[in-house]
Amino acid sequence: MADRYQPGFLRELFDMNGRVALMTGGHGELAHAMAATLADLGCDLVLASRKQDKCEELAAELRTSFGRTVTALRCDVSKEEDVVATVAETVRRHGRLDVLVNNAGTSCWGLPEEIALKGWQKVIDVNLTGTFLSCREAAKVMIERGGGSIVNVASVGAYLSYRPRDGQVVPYTTSKAAIVHLTQDLAAQWAERGVRVNAIAPGQVESGMTYTLDERTRQGVVDSILLNRIGHPREVAAVLATLASDAGSFITGQTYVVDGGQMLG
Repeated sequence: MADRYQPGFLRELFDMNGRVALMTGGHGELAHAMAATLADLGCDLVLASRKQDKCEELAAELRTSFGRTVTALRCDVSKEEDVVATVAETVRRHGRLDVLVNNAGTSCWGLPEEIALKGWQKVIDVNLTGTFLSCREAAKVMIERGGGSIVNVASVGAYLSYRPRDGQVVPYTTSKAAIVHLTQDLAAQWAERGVRVNAIAPGQVESGMTYTLDERTRQGVVDSILLNRIGHPREVAAVLATLASDAGSFITGQTYVVDGGQMLG
């Protein structure tokens, strides 16, 4: 029988009341937009990063604005014991874990022939290994409960290769490309047990590294984007709303590029 569509059916798909989300990299403009989106949909939240004080600042704002339970925890995702403890503490406090957003990330700039192993390893440890560890621990909880949604934050850089004048971020783009494939592999492994795994690959948005660009570089980036502007964190968060909620219940193993057409430019 075909679905019957009544007023409010779409709101029900996005309704996340009673669910709990854990976000790594839980501070900054993009984290703010994504956390606010989940809170607005009804989630209680745990924000985690090495900078617990920054997470607590955002948590306090979200508690005031949305009336949700929002907790800040310290977690270095490159350390296995931190990730294990953070997921366990999330479940201890809330009794469940329905959504994981892997937003923790770092970068290392420089010509590839000059990058020290220490810089390369830091990026891989945080961006790739940290994502895997968080997925692994969250999935254990989700599988036991019968399902959940994991959303990894990749980057349009996963699909682009830059000349030196445009970007010297080989460790970063390599790690983000690996996250795209990790997302597909984990989706295939866990689909039968109810865990969906997807990724979002933002282009240049008004956050993080975009603020460090000089005017010439920034204008060059804008010129490379079909929509001829830098994106906004809320435009990334809108995709998260679908992937995290039941609105995305038939989506897994996908990476959604939110780049204003930069890949096509």
